[in-house]
Amino acid sequence: MATNAPPESEQARRQQTQEDAHAEVHRILDQDASKGAVVHKFDPDAPPEHKASAAAKGQDKLKPYTVSDSDIPKGKGAKMPIDTGKAGIVPTITVEDVDRPTEEKRDKAAPVPAPPSGPGAYPSEPAPEVPEWYKIGWRSVANVDVPRFEDEQTRDKAVLERFIPEQFYGDWYHNAGIIIFAVCASHFFTRFNFGWGWLFILLAVCCTYYTTSMARVRRCARDDIQRELVKTRLASEHESADWLNNFLDRFWLIYEPVLSKTVVATVDQILSISTPAFLDSLRLSTFTLGTKAPRIVKVRTFPNTEDDVVMMDWNVSFMPNDVSDMTPREAMKKVNPKIVLAVRVGGRLASAAMPILIEDVTFAGLMRIKLKLVSNFPHIQIVDLTFLDKPTFDFVLKPVGGDAFGFDIAHIPGLSEFIREMVHATLGPMMYDPNFFTLNLEQLLSGVPLDAAIGVVQITVEAARGLKGSKIGGGSPDPYVSVTINNRQELARTKYRNNTYNPTWAETKFILVNTLQDPLVLNVMDYNEHRKDSQLGSATFELQKLLDDATIESVELPILKDGKDRGLLRFNLSYYPVLKPEMIEGKEELPNTNVGIVRLTVHQAKELDSTKSFTGDLNPLAKIYLGNDPSAIHRTQVIKHTNNPVWESPIEFLCLDKRSSLITLKVIDDRDILKDPVLGYMSVRLEDLLAGVSKGRDWWPLSACKSGKIRVSLQWKPLQMAGVLSGVDQYVPPIGVVRLWLQRATDVKNVEAALGGKSDPYVRVLVNHIIKGRTEVINNNLSPEWDQIIYIPVHSLRESMFMEVMDYQHLTKDRSLGSVELHVNELAQESSKDTQYRYESIGKKEAQDPIKLDGGNGQAFQGRLHYVAEFIPCLNLKNVQFDADENELQQAAKGVTDIDKAADSGGHPPSNEERDVTVRHPVDDVQREEREGALANGTVGKVETNPDGGETNDREEISGLELAKEELLKRQSGIIIFYILSGQLHKKARLEVLLDDGYWPAFSTVKARSTHAQWQHIGEAFIKELDFGRVWLRLNESAEGDKDDIIAEWKGNAKPFVDATLGRRCTYTLTNDDDKISTVVVETRYVPVPVKLEPRESINNQGVLRVELIGAKDLRSADRGGKSDPYTVFTLNGQKEFKSQMKRKTLNPEWNETFNVNVSSRVAADFTVEVFDWNQLEQAKSLGIGRIRLDDLEPLEAAERFIPLSSEKHGEKGVVHLRMVFQPEIIARARKSTSTFSVAGRAMTHIGSLPMEAGRGVLHGVGNIFKRDHEKESSLPSQSEVLAPATHPTAQSLGSGGAASRSAESLHGAPSGSGVLRVVVVNAQGLHTSEAKPYAIVRVGDKEHKTRHGHAKTSTPEWNETFVFPASPSTSKLYVCVYDHKTLGRDKVLGEGEVEIWRHLQPGQSSVADLSADLREGGQVRLRLEFDTTAIAHVHDPSVTSLERPTTVSPSRFSIRGRRPGATEDS
Repeated sequence: MATNAPPESEQARRQQTQEDAHAEVHRILDQDASKGAVVHKFDPDAPPEHKASAAAKGQDKLKPYTVSDSDIPKGKGAKMPIDTGKAGIVPTITVEDVDRPTEEKRDKAAPVPAPPSGPGAYPSEPAPEVPEWYKIGWRSVANVDVPRFEDEQTRDKAVLERFIPEQFYGDWYHNAGIIIFAVCASHFFTRFNFGWGWLFILLAVCCTYYTTSMARVRRCARDDIQRELVKTRLASEHESADWLNNFLDRFWLIYEPVLSKTVVATVDQILSISTPAFLDSLRLSTFTLGTKAPRIVKVRTFPNTEDDVVMMDWNVSFMPNDVSDMTPREAMKKVNPKIVLAVRVGGRLASAAMPILIEDVTFAGLMRIKLKLVSNFPHIQIVDLTFLDKPTFDFVLKPVGGDAFGFDIAHIPGLSEFIREMVHATLGPMMYDPNFFTLNLEQLLSGVPLDAAIGVVQITVEAARGLKGSKIGGGSPDPYVSVTINNRQELARTKYRNNTYNPTWAETKFILVNTLQDPLVLNVMDYNEHRKDSQLGSATFELQKLLDDATIESVELPILKDGKDRGLLRFNLSYYPVLKPEMIEGKEELPNTNVGIVRLTVHQAKELDSTKSFTGDLNPLAKIYLGNDPSAIHRTQVIKHTNNPVWESPIEFLCLDKRSSLITLKVIDDRDILKDPVLGYMSVRLEDLLAGVSKGRDWWPLSACKSGKIRVSLQWKPLQMAGVLSGVDQYVPPIGVVRLWLQRATDVKNVEAALGGKSDPYVRVLVNHIIKGRTEVINNNLSPEWDQIIYIPVHSLRESMFMEVMDYQHLTKDRSLGSVELHVNELAQESSKDTQYRYESIGKKEAQDPIKLDGGNGQAFQGRLHYVAEFIPCLNLKNVQFDADENELQQAAKGVTDIDKAADSGGHPPSNEERDVTVRHPVDDVQREEREGALANGTVGKVETNPDGGETNDREEISGLELAKEELLKRQSGIIIFYILSGQLHKKARLEVLLDDGYWPAFSTVKARSTHAQWQHIGEAFIKELDFGRVWLRLNESAEGDKDDIIAEWKGNAKPFVDATLGRRCTYTLTNDDDKISTVVVETRYVPVPVKLEPRESINNQGVLRVELIGAKDLRSADRGGKSDPYTVFTLNGQKEFKSQMKRKTLNPEWNETFNVNVSSRVAADFTVEVFDWNQLEQAKSLGIGRIRLDDLEPLEAAERFIPLSSEKHGEKGVVHLRMVFQPEIIARARKSTSTFSVAGRAMTHIGSLPMEAGRGVLHGVGNIFKRDHEKESSLPSQSEVLAPATHPTAQSLGSGGAASRSAESLHGAPSGSGVLRVVVVNAQGLHTSEAKPYAIVRVGDKEHKTRHGHAKTSTPEWNETFVFPASPSTSKLYVCVYDHKTLGRDKVLGEGEVEIWRHLQPGQSSVADLSADLREGGQVRLRLEFDTTAIAHVHDPSVTSLERPTTVSPSRFSIRGRRPGATEDS
């Protein structure tokens, strides 16, 4: 017999079942969470606010998206509050007061091992990156995105294209090729007596080829014709989309519930926060679009668009009441669209709900859809929608009575048509042709806010002139200017001026912009006190112009109204864009700046103090204040009847000083009639908010209440402006320098192996991601030897030097070959003994570190870098910092604040709200009970403040030495700290600062955003010898890393430059060849460093060597008669520098020839002389070679040497008699186009411009220069002539900051009359290709001459040809061009250069100069200039070659005499 179970056991069994079910659900959720999924848990009985809060919290776990150029929406600007940072308020909480339950739970959670994955499962870790050498997709295979340059295109051409002209290689060749083949093959078979069988085989081959090719041609032609016909039909006819409608009928039943749920969730939240004041609430209680899907009636496609654009016309209809195409069963089950809006009327205690019903919605229209395609996800970037005609729609609206007793208002005469016209009037400007409604899908899916600002536009409204218009009652207008973007919401306005037609405002306004595609509209309005303001006219400015020039001054635009001129408006504009993130060690990081845009989002609050309400029911809202400003910059919406509101309300404002900015948030209970009480508040510094966001902390406690928290997020967007990245605020004085001796590298990565070449390596040293030094480039070498010493300023023991090996590229950006990291704390430590030097060296570090390649998870290495590093401390000086100027925005905002305060207070000081602030301890959910009672939300603690309101900081005053300027300038080695403030440029460019040889820039500013440059940039450069150093200031128009484009420069001696700019600001003038003038303002500091230079590092190690070849003795006989025909060849570091004349039949020749050679390093110089025996029919034979030491030469003292000659076969035999003098000069070296660098470039200075202190004992023995003996009379100059300047001194008046123009320099020393200029084109070196037959063209004035081209290909051609030109003071320049001779086709330019003639030649009866002209494309051309005022130029005479006897000129110590009669060309 069955018995019934008692009710208690049944209830326990049900409870046990529910607990088991809950446990199983939690187990599944925990398992999903352990796999990395974001799990959302909702309480089914919780109110909507809690659900929304949990959903918003889950969304924050998603990775944020970084704004890019493609994310810029076409939106509008925003009215912008400005935070000047002058708060004077201490925050109530700091970053330590933030809840951290998430981090604590994460610390307590045990790591869950990843379960093994089966076949087809998702991988537990991110997939590895695809290697770069993979070819994926058609673009990669076709090399579409690979930049191609002229040299590569020439190299990749086929043989037929290179040697056969185009008229013989094209369609004719391909069409007639089979005929040529048949004729040639038939002739071959006949010539060698082949049989008829071979001719039949040839016939079969030709027939097969013809048949196949014709079939292919017909097939391709038929396909092309069909495709064109389809395109024509697509563009002219519509086609049906029944297949798509069939798909929609089935898909709609599945997708419609999901769509309706999404609409309700979105719209319901919007309605809850947008409820009018006379209503209690608005809710969307019912929403469905029915069971019948929308239909696409017809589609029209436009094929003739761009490749990445798809444009179609869709005729769309939504007729849910049409049952003509439905079966009776489908018609019975049909559900019509239905929307029910629940409106609650009344107060808190007495309220009633009233439903509003909308049903039977129908719609039809012709829509044009335009899609912009991109390569990255979601592959559709922009969707443009527009209606070509007004769409038709209908609906049933029952505002009262609901579904049962409701009355359709469409039955009211005229009301339905009025509603339709209102809808058309609203949608017309948005998406009726020709207007487009744009959807940026890429940005929508990325999660970036649509209203995110991309920059700040500063507008200074100066004045208006000649306004036309009057008031209704008579009188002059009271004009003001209203600032808008595309005539939308007013963003700012000026004060009005009383009773004037020529108002002057001089007011500055700031607006945030999220696009520069819309125009800026300035409406000139007439202020009316008792009625609506009237418009006098408007001026329109295209914001896109700010991309070309970020600062535009004195803009004058006509004020127009109805197409008529109503006056003139004058204003200034400046644009400050948001800085993009930088890639640092594979991660995107924002630059650390002090000025930027703050996007603050107030998400929600929880556990608000309900004791401040009688009913315990709150209507909270939040207000945001900046500093001590009594007016709120932002107010959120009111969320009614909740203690846990969700606002999700963002605000953006401009912050001018992040370090001192303070933000106050107040949570207020909204009461209709009574005073709104404050439920709680917090004051927090902006830096603490940013620190909390970076650590994932977003809940902050409220003060002055029993309970409450508020959730706030923050985004910092730095602005690009002067001094943001390398300004005074970011600068830290150096503690010393690291002496890096970069010796060599072995087995570096070859990135040019695919092209058959080798890498061109050099090393660059970065500190804090800023390039501080670079070595020379070694061309085509995988084991380069630099043997170069560079000095790197360092500022902290925590810094590290990043030595990156790079491959030099002339036309593209350099490529990384790997890197080595060196930490400063491995070389230095703090010094407690020496007060002059705060740090000391630990010792030298000699290392052979492996070169780590980029990628490969840091485990890939190739090659080794050999270097020696040593730390050298600098003097601990006081007053190394610069005085910080207010930036551009601070200066402008200061005026705005003063104007606003004066206007608002009527001339009296404003009464700012005094806010007592406290410091709170953190309150988290886990430990609330433990601290409650001990420290509640209402507890107040005091903070000690300074009189100005800031927190007290016990900062220890930095001690250091104070040296006078004279004492500082006595220290030869040190760090020059440059403060580049501003400039007036003739073109937008960046300023580069170079020292000494100018091989690499010491540092560079950012490219100026306007010709009125504002940099406020601080850079450093180490100078080895202050007395002999040089400073270059040059403007480079190209971006950093691209090919240099120098548009102006200034050069001067380092010591006068530092003397003039030390502690004060000087203006320098930079000029170019076109006499365009630019000025820059510079200030410097100098920090001495006690460096002991090696001999090869000194300025005395480089300069110009003048060699006089006197003669030779006891040469070896090479001819049968016991004599030789000797001539000499001098070579420096493998480059031929000079070849003497040939002397016939002698073993003791006398040449008495003189030449100059630039020596970049005497210590490392390999200078040789080799004597050859000339033969007419055979190759010249070597009579011996001798090596010449230069390191033991005393500067500016003559040294007579006898160089012994030796050969491997004959031993030592003979000597060469030389006399040499070395003149120390800085040799400028330039980076060439093929990564090859000349060992010695052009000399920068001349003996006359050298400081007289150069080298100890320099003047000793100068009077005996080049004197052979007392009996012979020397043809060389005396002591006074040696010290005579070769050109005017380059030292200039640095105190005034002036710089002489280059044209004045070039005319200095020009002759007073005309004469003959004889130009000897000697040779060329360092051309960027060795596969050329070079020749040179020399032009002076309107005359030009051409040398012969060689028959062999070479990069070092020798011409030795002489040309005669008429010359006068007006012919100031000589132009030389080197071409590659082409037998077929146009000759190619190998290089172009120019020489300022009168900078090298001096007035007098005869002047001679040997020089090297640098070619812009790379390489040098050696020239010899001889000017004679006594000779008469024969303009029509042919040029005189070196084989002919030149016109006699007066001898000179620099001249290389012409060949003697009968001398022939040496082989």
